[in-house]
Amino acid sequence: MDAAAAPDLISQARRARVAVVGGGVAGLVAALECAKLGIRVTLFEAGDRLGGIVAAAELDGRRVDVAADGFRVAPGALQELLDDLGLRDAVVSAREAETWVAGPHGVAPLPDASILGIPANPFDARVRRIIGWSGTWRAYVDRLRPPLTIGAQRSLGALVESRMGPRVLERMVAPLTFGIHGVPPEEVDVDRAARGLNAALTRTGSLSGAVAQQLPDGDAGPSRATIEGGMSVFVDAIAQRLADLEVDVRTGTAATGLRRTDDGWTVTWTAEDEEQTLDVDAVIVATPEGPARRLLAPHLPGLDGAVLSPEDVDVVTLVLDAPALDARPRGHAVYAAPGTAAAIAVVHATATWPHRAGEPHIVRVTTPASDLADGDAIAASTAAAAELLGVDLGTVRGTHRARWSRSLPSSALSPARDEVRRAVRQDEGLGVVGAWVDGTGLTRVVADAKDEAERIRSGLLWHAGGQAAST
Repeated sequence: MDAAAAPDLISQARRARVAVVGGGVAGLVAALECAKLGIRVTLFEAGDRLGGIVAAAELDGRRVDVAADGFRVAPGALQELLDDLGLRDAVVSAREAETWVAGPHGVAPLPDASILGIPANPFDARVRRIIGWSGTWRAYVDRLRPPLTIGAQRSLGALVESRMGPRVLERMVAPLTFGIHGVPPEEVDVDRAARGLNAALTRTGSLSGAVAQQLPDGDAGPSRATIEGGMSVFVDAIAQRLADLEVDVRTGTAATGLRRTDDGWTVTWTAEDEEQTLDVDAVIVATPEGPARRLLAPHLPGLDGAVLSPEDVDVVTLVLDAPALDARPRGHAVYAAPGTAAAIAVVHATATWPHRAGEPHIVRVTTPASDLADGDAIAASTAAAAELLGVDLGTVRGTHRARWSRSLPSSALSPARDEVRRAVRQDEGLGVVGAWVDGTGLTRVVADAKDEAERIRSGLLWHAGGQAAST
């Protein structure tokens, strides 16, 4: 940047105004990226709290994560943000723990040597326990397939079934894709979900060989981490930074409409039965898919179609006095093959994160969204957890039930989402962020929100030719 343009750029930033609609992590990061350059930001959040799916509740006298409780460890935007917020020393690595799957075989651990549930060795005792000898011999056919059929399949489901058979697909792979993301393996892109697997398949001549070649090194370090005190500490830190930057944060305020103007946008909302408006230069929409479509459909083509996101789920969090769980009998989680159990997934959170002896255990149970009353839903989830964990859950000391929207993972094969993403990112004065448009996971959401905020603020501060915007 030309030094002579700096004062003009700073002045332009101070005159610019941005509205961020949605106070989940994506919205918070987008607001922060704009505000730290001096842009005036107003953030609208329909609920009474910030953070979205990063949420906590007071249960049995302790603050407990009741949805997202960690993140993928990777260099990039999230790591930089944690450093900027002074949270690097508060990062806590996950403990090593097994992943189990439930289905017609009962409940059994996945083999350590596997990727996305695909085994490196079909004859592994754990694999045989899940798919039986007939499934094992069918999976072995993978090593006999001719090389001309390999290396070009995009669909994870199609690849696994053709190479290793339906039992590996239905009992080992599908529980993970459904349980974690709510999508069938047929809708998962191999190259996005397991980068390099197709290329390794071409080199080795078999899918099991490709998995063996792509397994991480033993000293790769933990793949997941959380924040000491829970992920709400992360949200609180961003909120405090926004307060320091004088961002106008309005919780309990749902934006009801956007209107284009000659100079930018007008945001509308209702307060005390009267419509209120705010004129801004740019808007960043950071809500879940449903509200985002309602706001954007009048302005962008193709947003009045079918919803892309998987169906909502109910998540029940249990605080338990359960000595039987001290041994972590089902590792960190059990994922059920679709249609085989009352629960989609049971996560034993205190098997993943540091846990002092004698402290209560935290278990989260995910089920399809239902109209059951809270008491009935919690009772059903507790029974489902006991069944999948295979132990006495002891005394229930605290419970919490919430409904959460799900989004497609970044690895999803979704041409419709690709089209939506292209459509919503054509206007330099309109940004769209969040898991529904770019993929799930805190690491992904933070990176995307930062990039999209950079695009919006660059449009406000610079002409296309690279000169500071005129006053």
